[in-house]
Amino acid sequence: MHLKPLYALAGAAAIAMAAGSANAAVTFIGYQADLNAGETLVTDFDGGATLGDLALGSDFSLTGTGVLFTGSTAKLSAAPALSPDSWDETQYLSIQKNQSVTLDTPLLSSISFYIGSLDRFNSFTFSLADGTSQVVTGAILAALPGMDANGSQTSFTTNGRLTFSFDSAITAVTMASGNYSLEIGDIGAIFAGAAVPEPATWAMMILGFGGVGTLMRRRRAMAFA
Repeated sequence: MHLKPLYALAGAAAIAMAAGSANAAVTFIGYQADLNAGETLVTDFDGGATLGDLALGSDFSLTGTGVLFTGSTAKLSAAPALSPDSWDETQYLSIQKNQSVTLDTPLLSSISFYIGSLDRFNSFTFSLADGTSQVVTGAILAALPGMDANGSQTSFTTNGRLTFSFDSAITAVTMASGNYSLEIGDIGAIFAGAAVPEPATWAMMILGFGGVGTLMRRRRAMAFA
């Protein structure tokens, strides 16, 4: 991925998890192909035919039922969009209906994904160093400024860089889809203990959801990057 985001809409949020669990900070920038400042590339999914063939950094491992895909096939998988009329032409991860992929990691302070055509059936489940786990679904992410979860294969609200950090270090993440495919072009990360850049002038929104997964929007603002 080499294109600069021309139509990037930036959003940032602090998501308060259920009582007794960690808080999550989430940012999204549509069409941001570049890694965030300070990140290390974990994988761009090139250089192998299966997950086990990919060259990952030390202490990272990928397992699961997702497939490595190139291009788009109707009703199966769509390459992540880099602009309204261009798409990732390299290999990417396609997590199709009822599939999941787990990335085991060293301690991370944050992790980012270049996602394609996000929809409400997609999910990210994080395992944290404090022994808790956190599930963030596409339906929850749809309330983030600048994001939708309608599966659009071209929009900057469903294709872009999605970044997560928590009060506790990340030790693993499982990416899954219950229906339409979740596509991921690359993964970047910042190791625990490294400086995490501030999100500068991005709009901030506070979201809360209870133990039953109900999302309540408290404040919303939007800004163009």
